[in-house]
Amino acid sequence: MVIKKRSGFVVLRRRFAPIRKKSLWFPLLGLLVLAGFYDTASASIISGNYQLNWDQTVDKTETGTTDVKKLKQTLELKYAGFLSPVVANSITFRVEQEVNSDAPDVVRLLPTLELGFKGTYWDAKAGSKRTYENSDDPAKKPKVTDSHFLEVFYLAPKSVPDLKAKYTIDIDRESGTTDTRKDGITLSSVYAPTGWLSTKGDYTRNVLKDKLKADADTEDEKSTGTLGLRHVFSDKLKVETQYTTEVSRGATLKSDGTGAVAGSAKEDLTNTWRNALGFRPFRDTSVDGSYDFDLKQNKVNGEHTLTTNIKASASQKVGAPFDLKGDFSRVITEMRHTQDDNRKTEDTWTAEAKAKFSKQFDFSVKYQVKDTVNPHADPAKSTTSGLVNRNASWNADLTPFWIGSLSWDKTDTLALDVKTIVETKYSIKTKLDFKAINLTLEPTYDITLKDDLVKPESSDIRDFKARLAYKVLSTRTIEAKFDHTYGRKTDSLAANIQRTDSTNANVAWKDPLPGWQLSFDAVRQATDTSGDDLAPDITSTFGFKADYKMEQLALSTSYKYDKKSLSDNSENFDAKAGWAALKWDASLTYTFKKTFSEVINEGYTISLTFKYNL
Repeated sequence: MVIKKRSGFVVLRRRFAPIRKKSLWFPLLGLLVLAGFYDTASASIISGNYQLNWDQTVDKTETGTTDVKKLKQTLELKYAGFLSPVVANSITFRVEQEVNSDAPDVVRLLPTLELGFKGTYWDAKAGSKRTYENSDDPAKKPKVTDSHFLEVFYLAPKSVPDLKAKYTIDIDRESGTTDTRKDGITLSSVYAPTGWLSTKGDYTRNVLKDKLKADADTEDEKSTGTLGLRHVFSDKLKVETQYTTEVSRGATLKSDGTGAVAGSAKEDLTNTWRNALGFRPFRDTSVDGSYDFDLKQNKVNGEHTLTTNIKASASQKVGAPFDLKGDFSRVITEMRHTQDDNRKTEDTWTAEAKAKFSKQFDFSVKYQVKDTVNPHADPAKSTTSGLVNRNASWNADLTPFWIGSLSWDKTDTLALDVKTIVETKYSIKTKLDFKAINLTLEPTYDITLKDDLVKPESSDIRDFKARLAYKVLSTRTIEAKFDHTYGRKTDSLAANIQRTDSTNANVAWKDPLPGWQLSFDAVRQATDTSGDDLAPDITSTFGFKADYKMEQLALSTSYKYDKKSLSDNSENFDAKAGWAALKWDASLTYTFKKTFSEVINEGYTISLTFKYNL
């Protein structure tokens, strides 16, 4: 694609000449007049910017070479000022041009007008925005999108409800393809007569009319009301409750006005109630509870879904070392007026105790029971399940450089009140942090024993990992560090060993020359499973990055090479140069990628960006 210079606003094809002359320069002249160039207005502001983006992407593959060039230009002018002390206004004119070597060229005109009115207790805004899009594709007609809005805010004193109202009109037109209009209204009001009582109401309605498609008009509306109460009786007791009801309706309408298209009507009613109680009878005692329900009703088919949540918890601190806590929760889900009515109940009981005698002796134990009962109208579909979990742990700061933990976890899984699976896990974790020599060691060892009482079969999984991290060098300008993770995992059922090794090395060099930052990275990832026919999967990555910044100039470049044992090697390179001045900035970027395979697979992209602010 060859980009030619022409008079006027950059590279427009001849068919756009009328657009360029009439739709661009006359609005710009009008903006200058409004901005005060002909009648000085001290309160007016005019601003603008021009932006150019150009890029070329070349990809070479076995099927051939593609070369795509794209150019996008944007000019935007904006005026803002006051017609009077209470009337503010702004006008924005934006024009975009896209020139693409493998697609039709496109021009967009986007004028915007907005007015604002401000009173003692109210504000109002009104505005319009148009998008005109045209291209040199003879099969595509110009497309026009108009958006208009009127918004009013009534910010009343505390004793009077406030009000927010907004009316919108959205119109889309493209000859023979699209001709729609959407009207929308939004109302919202909040009223808080006291500090403990609040109410809120919301209403929205949208109507879409399609002049080209039959039976495609739509309408929908939603109204919501909320009543909330929050009261703190004392520092020991507080109560919160909130009730919300929401009604939503919608349908696709027939063009002849006889009603809704069959099967398109929707009407839903949702009622939600939230309750919370906090009670602190003593300094170290707390009791909390909540009760919530959600009732969703489908008014069209009559189906109901009721969800109830009940929670209660109590905690008690006994002396300095002991913390005791108990929780209960119940979730009930009911399906009503359906072909398969059912009521599912999930109960969870939890008891937990913590004891911290010192940094070396920090213990915790937990016991939890979960029961799920799901009866159906058809007894054959009824199910019950459950879990019983026991957990104990010990955490210790053994020395200033050594911390560790031990834990034990056992879970019984039940189905129809019969124990089916028993899983036991032992875990050992420790960390040695030798700060004086910049060395850290983190070994972990997990053992998981699983007994499946239904099959029956047993498994033994052992997972060992050890991480070593070492800071080789650390000065004011240079930092070099290294870490390696070694992992081995065995599974008695699979009868194999899974090996993992990961190594990372990094060197960062600050100011080798004034303004420069350099870094070097090397990463090696290796995995292997014994007993299979595959070779180890090893990937080694080598990378380099350099950055330079001095006053307005910024430079950066990076390179990465991936060497792989089971797939193709690859490399990526990029370089960027940028200049940022007071009124303008520009940047040039080059990226290159290549995959070393039997078939050619490589490509590069060059991008130029320029922006000027008036």
